[in-house]
Amino acid sequence: MKRVLLMALVALATTANAEEKNGMTASNEDNTTVLKANDAVASNDEEAKTDKDDDDDDPWSIHAQIGINIPLSTPSDVDFAPFRSWEFGITPLQYDYTPQNSKTTLSAGLGLTFRNYTLSGHDKMFSKVNDQIVVGQKESNLSDLSSSIYTMGFSMPLLVKQKFGKNFSISLGAQLNWYCYGRVNNKYEIGDHEYDINIKDIGYNPVTVDILSIIHVAKGFGIYCKYSPMNVMKSGRGPEYNSISVGLYFF
Repeated sequence: MKRVLLMALVALATTANAEEKNGMTASNEDNTTVLKANDAVASNDEEAKTDKDDDDDDPWSIHAQIGINIPLSTPSDVDFAPFRSWEFGITPLQYDYTPQNSKTTLSAGLGLTFRNYTLSGHDKMFSKVNDQIVVGQKESNLSDLSSSIYTMGFSMPLLVKQKFGKNFSISLGAQLNWYCYGRVNNKYEIGDHEYDINIKDIGYNPVTVDILSIIHVAKGFGIYCKYSPMNVMKSGRGPEYNSISVGLYFF
């Protein structure tokens, strides 16, 4: 009888141990399944967060451009040097709006534009005669002459950008300009002395409209072309000419 009872206890203990092991294995498998599920949820959450971050980019951005001015429709006695005529623009406040699931972006900004137009050669210079800016021959005692017209003002670009790839897109629109400062600058030497002479109140055109196009070829970098059909100077106040400019665009 004792032997039968002992065998029954051993069998019971063996069964209990097996059930415990099976329970631990099932528990570990359940834990593994839960961890995998949690990892999948976390991965999905991360992807969703990434997509959300892409969609919720800050709509405010800073843009800048630097290029050369090429004067057009110039009078016969005025010859500008394109590679000595330049422009610089910065738009510290630009707002971009992209509708959901759209590759088209509308933008408007507010910035500053600086431009200059330099006469070619070193034998002619701007001067002011009877409230009008004229171009004349330099005096014989002047050397290393550089004569330019400078303008500075506020700008408002209004653009439509169409995206064609990850980093490639094209923008087209207009830029409104309100010029608030203009001058003629003549730099030259007389003997061993250098002179930097400014002539103000030059009769520049205070409001102009440009046609602006930008090719975005890489992230944060592009090439722009700007056509300025309106004259830089007011009629009767100086040489009448417009310009086109090309250069690099950063955003």
